[in-house]
Amino acid sequence: MKSAFFPGCLLALATLSAVAAFPVRQVSAQCVMNDTNIQMTIGGSRQPTDRTNNVAQGSTGGCVGNTVSTTNVQSTVGGTERATQRRQSTQQINGSNDSPTGIDMPPVKFQQNVQVDVDNPADRLPR
Repeated sequence: MKSAFFPGCLLALATLSAVAAFPVRQVSAQCVMNDTNIQMTIGGSRQPTDRTNNVAQGSTGGCVGNTVSTTNVQSTVGGTERATQRRQSTQQINGSNDSPTGIDMPPVKFQQNVQVDVDNPADRLPR
């Protein structure tokens, strides 16, 4: 009885050696830019909060494997006057054109902006 196991192993080994000889490019994650902003007011003002959130996200060159993240929380609690909240944020990420994948991609950009006014009638009660 002849065994088919040995010739099959030789064929599998030859195939594996041939595949291993091909150059394989390195896999790398793309760059990510994230900005999270929360602006909230809890008070007795009958006017909405005067607020701004200006975010600039810039990049140059292809980018691989880097992350930039900013987080902001502004809160105003109490009172009957109109609240004011201002925010200015700038993110910059600089890459090169030497991506190990051979593909130069711009960063993935995320912006989360939560702005909330919560009325608190108790702030309007006489003291």
